Amino acid sequence: MPVVRNPQFYFKEGFCWTEIKTFYIRCRLKEKSINSNKSMSFYPLHQSVPDSFLISLLNSEFAATYVNSFINNTQTFGIDDARQIPIVIPTRKELQVFFDIFDDALEVRQKQTNQALSNKDAEKALSKIQKKLDSAVAKLYKIV
Repeated sequence: MPVVRNPQFYFKEGFCWTEIKTFYIRCRLKEKSINSNKSMSFYPLHQSVPDSFLISLLNSEFAATYVNSFINNTQTFGIDDARQIPIVIPTRKELQVFFDIFDDALEVRQKQTNQALSNKDAEKALSKIQKKLDSAVAKLYKIV
């Protein structure tokens, strides 16, 4: 008889990433669905740290470097690894910067999905957004 684990998280929105990664983690929004052991999922518990901020942080070069240097330098990135990343709680002003970056990236992906933007143009736009994101995360963690 199969065991249903953590049913309170089924059909709940959050964010996720695949277990296998390259250098970057590549986190994304997760719509209401059931969970898989190949796609790790998180669900924020507090509004001061919303999904879009955590997704942005996990998609940053800082998070990738931190994970590869101090947590797990293998190809897998699981829930226990994610729990070890230090999270700086942003001010409202700092949070707005991340909201804007997140919204820009989401808009590019939506245009790409709707074929209003070519893959080449989307990747070029996302590369610029990645640089903005990395700069914002470095500033938040006082690396610069």
